[in-house]
Formats: sequence, structure tokens, C-alpha cells
Amino acid sequence: MIAEREPISHARTATTRSPHVHELDFPEFPYEEPPAGITCQQKPWNGVLVRVDQIPFKTGDKITFHVTVCSDDTGLTPAVKTRGVVSITADTTSASYTIPWNGVLDTVTKGSIIAFCTLTPADGSAPSTSQDAIVQYSRQERDGTVCGPDN
Repeated sequence: MIAEREPISHARTATTRSPHVHELDFPEFPYEEPPAGITCQQKPWNGVLVRVDQIPFKTGDKITFHVTVCSDDTGLTPAVKTRGVVSITADTTSASYTIPWNGVLDTVTKGSIIAFCTLTPADGSAPSTSQDAIVQYSRQERDGTVCGPDN
């Protein structure tokens, strides 16, 4: 059963971390092809990359990517949720997670993907949460066929 979720228009407010104050930027989909979003061209059966960068992550920080794949374009009809935890092993300014195909991306033919992330700092300071990012998602070709790893 899918838990109810706040509508996208009620985006979370990004918080900051101390002692160095930085806003946690919303995640991005680096292989998105505007205006179409994530389509067969990006071969989603290989996974879809979601990334947050330009943040000074420290060794030991944990970034949790929260992902909802929806069966509509507006993000109001969740089909499946997943999350991935990335442990930072060296100081960096970027973290990414690949949304899996099996059981996640393969559940929807056409809809949207919503992602937000939570940073849990290694220094014990308060966690921060990004705003939602949304991208259109379609495995439907122009001729109506549905793409996948076998076609």
C-alpha cells in the first residue's frame, strides 16, 4: 500500500546545516531531455540518475534520496516509492543515486518521477531536507509501443 503524500505544491522548505551554513539544493536529473523528461532515449532500464551537487559534503555525511514514481504527470498518483542512502567517503560537492528499473521504473509506462533528499551530517548537526524535484517520465514511443530492456 502506498502511503499518502503531501501534494507537490506543498514543497518542503530547505533547511541549513551548521557550523557552515549551506542550503541543500533540490536534486536534479542530469540526463533529462527538456521538455520531454526521461524517455526511451535515456534507456531507463539501465536506471535513472538523480544527483545533488554544489554542496560541501563531508566524510561520513549520509544523503538519503527519496523517490516516488507516479502514474500521472503531476505527481499526485504515487505508484511506487524507494529510497537510496549514499554514504560520503571523502569530502566532495556531489552525491548521486541511480533509481532502479526492477520494481520501480518498470512499474509505470507514463507519468512522473519525484525526488527529494535528506542530508544527515556526520558532525551530528540537524539534518536538512531539500525541496521536491519532478521530471516527466515516459516509456511510450511515438507509435504507441512501450520500450523496455527487451525491445
